[in-house]
Amino acid sequence: MQTIKTSVLIIGTGGAGLRCAIELFRQKQKDILIVGDCNFCNAHTKVAEGGVNASFGNMENEPDNPLVHAVDTFHEGKYISNPDLVKLLTNHAQEAIDDLIDMGANFHKEPNGKISQRYFGAHTYRRTIFKGDETGQEIMRVLCEQVKNYKIARMDNLYIFKLLVENNHVLGAIGIQKNKFVIIEAPIVVIATGGYSNIYKVSSSRNFENFGDGIAMAFEAGAVVGDMEMVQFHPTGLVYPEEVVGELVTEAVRGEGGVLKNINGERFMERYSPVKKELSARDVVARANYMEILAGRGTKRGAVYLDITHRSKKFLLERLPKMYHLLKKHNNIDISKTPFEVAPIAHYTMGGIRFDPKTLCTNITGLYAAGESSMGVHGGNRLGGNSLIEILVFGKLIAKKIAKKKLKRHPVSSRQLSDFEEFVVKNITENGKLSSTKTLIDIKIIMWEYVGIVRTQARLSKALELLSNIRKDIEKNGFADSETLKQTTIDKIRVRAVLNLAELVITGALSRKESRGAHYREDYKVQKKVFLKNIFFQKEEKTIKTWTEKIPPLTKRFEKALKRIHPTTNYGHLE
Repeated sequence: MQTIKTSVLIIGTGGAGLRCAIELFRQKQKDILIVGDCNFCNAHTKVAEGGVNASFGNMENEPDNPLVHAVDTFHEGKYISNPDLVKLLTNHAQEAIDDLIDMGANFHKEPNGKISQRYFGAHTYRRTIFKGDETGQEIMRVLCEQVKNYKIARMDNLYIFKLLVENNHVLGAIGIQKNKFVIIEAPIVVIATGGYSNIYKVSSSRNFENFGDGIAMAFEAGAVVGDMEMVQFHPTGLVYPEEVVGELVTEAVRGEGGVLKNINGERFMERYSPVKKELSARDVVARANYMEILAGRGTKRGAVYLDITHRSKKFLLERLPKMYHLLKKHNNIDISKTPFEVAPIAHYTMGGIRFDPKTLCTNITGLYAAGESSMGVHGGNRLGGNSLIEILVFGKLIAKKIAKKKLKRHPVSSRQLSDFEEFVVKNITENGKLSSTKTLIDIKIIMWEYVGIVRTQARLSKALELLSNIRKDIEKNGFADSETLKQTTIDKIRVRAVLNLAELVITGALSRKESRGAHYREDYKVQKKVFLKNIFFQKEEKTIKTWTEKIPPLTKRFEKALKRIHPTTNYGHLE
């Protein structure tokens, strides 16, 4: 066992974690340690494709501004986003992009020299900034360069699985690297580990990420989590061949003019969303694809067609090079000539760790959450392009809050070490019978088949029953060991974490007896005023506390703008 001491521990080496570290360094806080469970600069942010939002209003006759961006975000979050967090996001978005450009980011520009902004679904104006369809990779490139230039301390391939908390103060965390446990003492811990979309059988995440590890360990430590039922299914993922199943087809394809068609050649989005069509909100387009497939108007592979053949090869190589080459390599399709098959996939999770809009801290002193690990910004449905701007804005804002604090490190107590030893004995060295790999797959299949795009009371209840049986099986038989201590630890901890998160998703979905945003109940199709609230969970000693809270009231200026920009809104305060 190794012990390391630092003032600020950042768990996660994606955009949120790196931006937080960079700002801390610039704010003269240099005792920082960034840890990630993958190789440096290979975090999930890297694979984000379509773009990042900021309301510059660079496109002709489009008077965009932060208030319009905020209203769009709140409207498509179906009115359960925290409006204070939404305004923080949109008010600081332009600054976040300017920061990136100062660091050396190269975004696509118009002939007049201004940054280009493309269409993304459910936006009032074109506000999505991009570099082809490799925007996330460009963001990671400049952030990684800054971290290297500043020589910020980091540890790669270190899997953090337990927070150390005493008297509601964070003391640090415990992880494993190779074949040794690592204790990191830190009075400040920032969780920036991503979401939990990979608890579904088919997702846009790579096989080693987005299992909700950070959210799960924060919940275990007593942090409040919320909106767990809100899982966004992206409308367009690849369905073949096997090696690219679930690979995301960026929304930018539709933003650049791609249209969806069924096997009859019908552009069916005209029936589901006559005005915005393919550029409607992601939940609307994903359900439309699902319904077409369910009605027998999909392909033999269970997909619909995405057609962008009206664009030239030259245009596509400039605007969508990654997509063009991906389809050419794996499907032998030239997308300038041939439509290709797509189907909905689990993509993003709006739920996560709750934090305060004023302090930006969680309910545990010294514990922060940034990016997809947190909740509150996106509500019931995330606008495309808002995830990348969220990690940049809140990564920086959290760092500025931390930099003002007087940090005092507290050593890990004997009680904490004793609890850890008990944890290891119970969860890691059990030497049982079950395969953790198979159990994880079983959970992912249950979530995909019973807790997916369309939900019902019966299917959700069946999912809970099946997960309960898995939990009993684990308690009775335990998991067998893998080849290495590290892999054994990750496998055994992760399966239990995924099981806990899956049950929270289902419990939230059962409680929300309505359809709102990404949460669609076939047995409760109407959005209800009574559910203008968030559903929260907190683990207590032997139980899980569940409660709801109404969202904070809107300012008159915000309400007025919401009604003006989205006049058909059915937001409760306006009824």
